[in-house]
Amino acid sequence: MFNIYELLNYLNRHNSDKTYSKIIAYLFTHQEEIQKLTISQIAEQCFVSPATMTRFCQTFGFSSFSHLREALDTNERMKSYNSLRMKKADFQQLQDQPETFLTNYAAEISAALQDILTNMDYGLVDCLLKKIRDAERVILIGYTTTLELARNMQVDFIASNKLTHVPENEALQKIAIQQADENTVILVLSSYGTILTSHVDLINQISKRPAHSVLITQHTQNLITNLFDQVLNLTSTNYVQIGNYPLEFFCDYFVRRYASLNEKRK
Repeated sequence: MFNIYELLNYLNRHNSDKTYSKIIAYLFTHQEEIQKLTISQIAEQCFVSPATMTRFCQTFGFSSFSHLREALDTNERMKSYNSLRMKKADFQQLQDQPETFLTNYAAEISAALQDILTNMDYGLVDCLLKKIRDAERVILIGYTTTLELARNMQVDFIASNKLTHVPENEALQKIAIQQADENTVILVLSSYGTILTSHVDLINQISKRPAHSVLITQHTQNLITNLFDQVLNLTSTNYVQIGNYPLEFFCDYFVRRYASLNEKRK
């Protein structure tokens, strides 16, 4: 699968005049014509050498330029509503009846949040927060959109004087997990279970550590959740179209509840 986030993350964190930034910008703005160009022709357009293009591909996990071109072709041919987690019928409704679509969208968000309230085990959550408080090290693992959520939780935890760690790529995640011991809590955030299927080695590595591992997810059909010591399924059904709303809602409560439990009463 084309990992668009890795390319966008690089673009967001580096100056636009960096060599790789220029290549990424060119690739995203010429996806269709790239299918007709050779690596040398694209290198010429980006004012780099073919060898630089090859290194670029390898840096972002593509075995060859052909692999990158195939991924870009798949991305270009994908309908926009697929990437937005929408069915064709819903997309057509959005085109023709935006008010009806937005009303239905809001209703699904409300249903998902109510689902969380119905299924919330407050005692279980508080027990986990106590483990986090007592842990010498807490690692938050996220992937793509949940990585940003993990960063936000990190800031909120530090407001309660609890340091957490958010390794930002798989290499750093593996190092952090290797260092995890029985005094460590590892929280894995996953909206749809993508990290469970795309990073199986990482999940297996977590399962082998003596740390207390927890999966927090709004997806109810993950197949390898048995590899975690604890799983918090936030909802009883999947709400695919509304994105991370359920997970963000819970995590916001989670860090606020932590603060309420550990702030000295005045």
